Amino acid sequence: MPVTRSLRVIFEDDDLIVVNKGPGVLSSTVPGERRPTIAAQVEQHVAGNRRARIGIIHRLDRDAAGILIFSKNPAAFDSLKEQFFHHTVTRQYLALVHGKIDPPEGSITSRLVEYADGTVHSTARKDKGQIAKTDYKTLASAKGRTLVQLTLQTGRKHQIRVQLTDRGNPIVGDRVYGPHPPVVGPMRLVAVRLEVDHPRTGKRMVFQIDPPKYLKV
Repeated sequence: MPVTRSLRVIFEDDDLIVVNKGPGVLSSTVPGERRPTIAAQVEQHVAGNRRARIGIIHRLDRDAAGILIFSKNPAAFDSLKEQFFHHTVTRQYLALVHGKIDPPEGSITSRLVEYADGTVHSTARKDKGQIAKTDYKTLASAKGRTLVQLTLQTGRKHQIRVQLTDRGNPIVGDRVYGPHPPVVGPMRLVAVRLEVDHPRTGKRMVFQIDPPKYLKV
C-alpha cells in the first residue's frame, strides 16, 4: 500500500502510539484500499516490532486533521476502546467557521442520522438517529469568521460539522456541509487535544498540538 506522507508521531511506547494526521488523508478504511491511510502508515512504522498489533481506536474525517491514537496490543486496545465507549476521554477541536456564533458559548445537542450516501443529517424524531452533544466556546471573531473551541461529549460521525452547519456556522472549507463553492484549502477543523488514561499505568495522559496557521481568524 503506498504511503505518500511521513508519519508525524507525537508519542509512542509499548502500548500506544499517538500521531498527528494531516488533512486530506484517510484515517483507515476497508481491506484492499489503495489510497494512503494513517492506519497503514502506523502499520509500516511498527513493522519491525513483532509484538506490535495495531488497533484502530477512533477516526478523524478525511478532510479533518489532528490527533489520533492507536493501540499496540490487545490489552491496550480493550482499555482505550472502553474509555472511548464510556466517554471518559477528552477530545477537543478547533474550528474556523463562517459567521459569528450566537450565543458565543454553550452546548449543542441533536439527533444524527446517517443517509445511504454516507452524509449525516439531524432529525427531530426521537425514535431515529443517535444523540450527539458538543460543548463550544468562541475564542476569536473577525471578518465574518469565528474561531471556536469544541469539546466532544459524544463521538458521532461528522458530528461537529453537521451541528455547526445546522446553527448557520458551517466550517470554512467543508466541501460536504459548507457553502458551495467551498473556500480553497483544507477544511478548518483540527483535533488539537486528547486526554486518555494510560492502558497499563492508569495515569492520565494529555496530548496536545499547536493549531495550524490556516486556523487563524
